[in-house]
This record gives sequence, C-alpha cells and structure tokens, in this order.
Amino acid sequence: MSEMAKYIVRRLLTGILVVLCVSVIIFGIMQAMPGDPIDLMADARVSQEKVAELKARWGLDKPPVVQYFYWLANVLHGDFGTSITTKQDVTYLIRERLPFTLQLTGAAILVEYLLAVPLGLMAAVRREKAFDRGMTVVMVVLWSMPTFWLGVLFIMEFAIRHSLFPISGYSGFRSLILPAMTLALPSLAQTFRLTRSEVLDVMEEKHVETAYAKGVSDRAVLVKHVLRNALIPVTVTFFLSLPWLIGGSVVVENVFAWPGMGQLLWKSIVKQDFPVVQGIVLAIAVLTVVCNLMGDIVSGILDPRIRLE
Repeated sequence: MSEMAKYIVRRLLTGILVVLCVSVIIFGIMQAMPGDPIDLMADARVSQEKVAELKARWGLDKPPVVQYFYWLANVLHGDFGTSITTKQDVTYLIRERLPFTLQLTGAAILVEYLLAVPLGLMAAVRREKAFDRGMTVVMVVLWSMPTFWLGVLFIMEFAIRHSLFPISGYSGFRSLILPAMTLALPSLAQTFRLTRSEVLDVMEEKHVETAYAKGVSDRAVLVKHVLRNALIPVTVTFFLSLPWLIGGSVVVENVFAWPGMGQLLWKSIVKQDFPVVQGIVLAIAVLTVVCNLMGDIVSGILDPRIRLE
C-alpha cells in the first residue's frame, strides 16, 4: 500500500472517531435540555397515560445510553429515524433541504473567492498604500459584523426600501442574492487577509527576486511565480470552509426564511426533535471530515514539499 493510501486510511479512521464523538456530544446536549418533544407537543388536556404511551412509542422512556446506541445501530443500517414532530423520514427531510443549502453555500463561496483573491492580490501589490489600508479597514468591519445583523441591514436596504430583491423565502435566482452575500462577506474578509499575507510572503522569496532580475514582466511574475504559490493555502481553505459555511448558514437561513438544512436544524432544536438534529449534525460532521481530507490531499498534490508522514 502506498504512503498516500495509508495516509487516507489513517485519516478516515480518525474521521470516523471524530464523527462518533460529535454524535455523542450532540446527543448529550439534547438530553440535557429540559423536557422532551412529547412534553412540548402535549398540552394540559393530554392525560399522563397518553404521554407515557407516546414516550414509549418513540423510545423516550429508555435510558439515554440505550437511546443513543439504538439510534447508532439504526444509522449503521442507513436508517436515520423518523421525525417526532412531522412523522417524516429524517433522510427524506435532509435530502429535501440539502439542495437549497448547497445552492446557498455554493453561491456564497463563489462570491467569496471571486472577490477575495483579486482584492488580496491587489492589496499586497499596493502594500501600505491607500488601497491596501482602505481594504484592510473594510475587511475588519465585515469580519466583526454579526451575520444576522448584516442580513437585517440587507433586507431593510435592498428588499424593503428599494424593493430590489425578495424579503425572504425561495423564488428563484433573485431570492438567492441577499442571503448569499450575507453568508459570503464575513468569510470574504478572512480569505482576503489570507491571500494578502501569502502573496506578501511569496514576494519576498528568492525565486521571485530571481525572476525580476531576469527581466520577467511584473504581470508574469505575479501570475506564474507569486499567485501560483500563494494560492496553495487558499485552495486548501476552500475545502475547509465548505462545512463551516454550511454550519454558518443556520443563522442566515433563519433570517431569510431560506428552506435549507439550517432552518430545519434550528426548528428541530427548538422542538427538541432528536432524530432530525442528530441526523443533520451527523451529516455536517461527515462533510467536515471529508472536506478536511480533501484539503490535505490537495495540499500534498499542489506542494511537493509537503510530506504525508
């Protein structure tokens, strides 16, 4: 077995352990919340016998450890359970909402990198000049601005005041613009700073000075020698940012009533719908592990100096 294959196997085993730990933690958090879904749905007119019957039907009368291992055994057989509040299959709910979340995060990450990389390159080339300082201030403001507040500002300005975009929900491409920008701009600040710092580091290396000494044009040096090497960590962060964007979309989807997994996760947490919460968090954990592995593999391919061992 090659070193790459051994490395992938080791990372996959570690990833499985991480996913199991995440499932235990989220299960413990849900169990620590007061009450349970049956108590939240039942009103004072429902008899205690009926409540006990419903809890027994959903397995909520068993000890938490037994509930967890029963759920885990079903997951290993491809069964994520049934929603307690909607009575629908959890796999169906995730499959129904996932395309909307991927559409939102895909648009956000596209906006992020199309803006952050060229702006970071221009800021590094114009180091300590007006453009660099101005962009640094703008990015600090974006990075420090809460996502939900940014979304509310966009709604007030572009949806209510000027009626340029829909306020909420999904109604085509126009309804995607405001939530995608809300999700992208804070992350754009981080990618901008990473691109700028990496470009500055590469510009100080000897092979860049040699290229200038040979009379290579500034544009050729920036594209072939500087940007090509500086984009290695930026490319890796592309894969690592995918699960974080999906996790961060919980707030954005609720602000804009976007019909994705984030909105479903929030509603399920409020209603303590254990199977749905555990299924969505498990899906995000698996996606995180896969994206981390892809990022490490891509970094090893792009930069031969990186050794897997």
